[in-house]
Amino acid sequence: MEVMQRQKYILDQLNQRGTIRIAEISKEINVSRETIRKDIYNLDKQGLVQAIRGGATTPQSVNETKYGKRRHEAVAEKNEIATNALRLIHDGESIFLDYGTTAFQIAEEIKHSHLTNLTVITNSTFVLNSLQFVKNIQIVLLGGTMRTSEGSLSGPITLANINNIYADIGFFGCGGVNLQAGITNHYIEEVEVSKKMMSHCRMKVILADHTKFEKNALYKTADVNDVDVIITDEQLDTQIAKQIRLADISLISGK
Repeated sequence: MEVMQRQKYILDQLNQRGTIRIAEISKEINVSRETIRKDIYNLDKQGLVQAIRGGATTPQSVNETKYGKRRHEAVAEKNEIATNALRLIHDGESIFLDYGTTAFQIAEEIKHSHLTNLTVITNSTFVLNSLQFVKNIQIVLLGGTMRTSEGSLSGPITLANINNIYADIGFFGCGGVNLQAGITNHYIEEVEVSKKMMSHCRMKVILADHTKFEKNALYKTADVNDVDVIITDEQLDTQIAKQIRLADISLISGK
């Protein structure tokens, strides 16, 4: 098993268990304990896990919690981001909304807005549930294999369905934003969907509350310079905001 596959396995098991033991992971994937120890050390350096004696646990700062729980976290910040995102959408446009909780909040904002004649493309069943009965909105569900804990669709079917679909604007969540590492997220299958959908959007918008900055998730979605706009909340550190703007990246923050 290659290093990226091992690290993905470690992160997936941490998401399920909360804590893992080196001996158990070593036995499960049939590699040496020293190899797993090095993987955990490297993940700890990235801030993705917290190494403990004999294993690892999830650091609260980057822990990918369950969808239902995350929907009730940073509510004010997500509402602020969604309100600003709505200002970028115009009647008659096609938009992509990914599977993240902030993208879901944009769907809720659309539902209560006066926007008409929209086409919403999504790989999220939660976005589908939010908008499926709204008049004047056409839903395009990408299909694919569902990760039930997130209501997200990904895999070869999803990627194939994107081939002939293009959008005016796409909204993408993330696990981290860093000027050096770029836009990163937690699950490789969904990152692949985001990458391909980004290439099919005229405008690419990243949704990231202030806690996501200067953090890295495991898988890279895009360089920061490859996106058009980053929307965050007013709590973003002023120095970080200055660095982003100095890099000639459009940043929207505040009410």
